[in-house]
Amino acid sequence: MTSTITRLLAALALSAATAWAAGAADPARLRLTPALLDRMEAASAELRKLPQLPDNKNDEGDKGDDDDAESVEDLARKLDAHPQIRAALARQGLTSREYAAATLAALHAGMVLAVEKAPGAKPAQQNMTPEQRANVEVMRARQKGRK
Repeated sequence: MTSTITRLLAALALSAATAWAAGAADPARLRLTPALLDRMEAASAELRKLPQLPDNKNDEGDKGDDDDAESVEDLARKLDAHPQIRAALARQGLTSREYAAATLAALHAGMVLAVEKAPGAKPAQQNMTPEQRANVEVMRARQKGRK
């Protein structure tokens, strides 16, 4: 059984390519820290424990939570539509916007690390912002610390 929360988290991951919105919530400019990643993991653990939420559909043919988001703000609105999600994030000191942007930044860094492991892969450090390069290193250190 797939819950709305699982679909929301999946939408965050699948929307990474289209959600690089400009401004303060731009995941390409957000610098991840170990403390932020810890809070995100704690929030994600709480979200997984929530009961299945009803689909967020309206009468105007909205596809609900399965449609692609176009920005961090769109993702944040989807999260904010559920008071239980907002409350879980707030308990970890996160807003929906912060969580969405940080999730996309972490996803990007994780994808870079995964590609690096491919045979014959070349470093993906060019064409990345300084924050993205730093995020890759934070994620690399985090992975090494868990082994």
